[in-house]
Amino acid sequence: MELKFQSSLPHQQKAVDAIAGVFDGIKMESPKRPYANPFVLKQVPGVGYNIRGIQQENNIPKEYRGYTHDYTCLSLDIKMETGTGKTYVYTKAMYELHRLYGINKFIVAVPSLAIKAGARQFMGDEAVKRHFRDECGYDAEIDLLPLEAPKKKKKGRQYFPQAVSEFVKGSCRDTKKIFVLLVNMQLLKVAKNYILSRDDYGSTVEGFYRPYDALKATQPFLIIDEPHRFSRDQKAFSVIQNEIAPQCIIRFGATFPDITVGRGKNKQLVKDYQNLLYDLNACQAFNQGLIKGVAKEHFEPT
Repeated sequence: MELKFQSSLPHQQKAVDAIAGVFDGIKMESPKRPYANPFVLKQVPGVGYNIRGIQQENNIPKEYRGYTHDYTCLSLDIKMETGTGKTYVYTKAMYELHRLYGINKFIVAVPSLAIKAGARQFMGDEAVKRHFRDECGYDAEIDLLPLEAPKKKKKGRQYFPQAVSEFVKGSCRDTKKIFVLLVNMQLLKVAKNYILSRDDYGSTVEGFYRPYDALKATQPFLIIDEPHRFSRDQKAFSVIQNEIAPQCIIRFGATFPDITVGRGKNKQLVKDYQNLLYDLNACQAFNQGLIKGVAKEHFEPT
């Protein structure tokens, strides 16, 4: 059975346009190495101006508007209710960022093997590739590189993980390719002799002995699926920030982590949004006919 898609569904296209619009008119430095992304100059005022304009256009609640400035990494959030096509949207966003700005190194981080399998099936499907090529008009194709944990420890010389090696070696001069490294949360660890953090491999990639250092050098854009399972106080998120150090993190989810702000009587629980660009909540999704309904269980005390 072949997958079939409808192009440019308004609720999906608005999310893609929101992401792409952040970088409209923003200067990017050409990569100094062929294996790296162009570098976004996040410090310029235009980034914040674009974000505020997108938030106003998409009717983001006032309490969540504003530009959260970070010199090390630009964070962007897309909230979409389950069942409205998050995987399709972040896949199309990668195509659009490549078309407009030449970004061709993306890391997609997912919380579980089941979600990883679904993302792998979708992005690797030939019908999906034809859709983005023939119906959407993108003159490039995703080279999907799923990172897998070693089945068992082998004796003798160890080699760089193949998926990481191919991802890093991918050249920005190859304008027909978008390199996507797909990883699950369990692989994002720092430990002795662990797949991404060990430095005793028998070969190097672009002069790097350690996979994390090689990934960092690509200046990747990193996509997080289901951000409530990648809260900022978890080790996996710390590894993303410190070991991979992406220049941009884009989180896609129906649910986002909660954080506590204020003290004493002023203490309150709020959503941990970082530059929220698009908010398609359950009520909006239902009213637009995108989901069938929202179920709520109520239990009476016995």
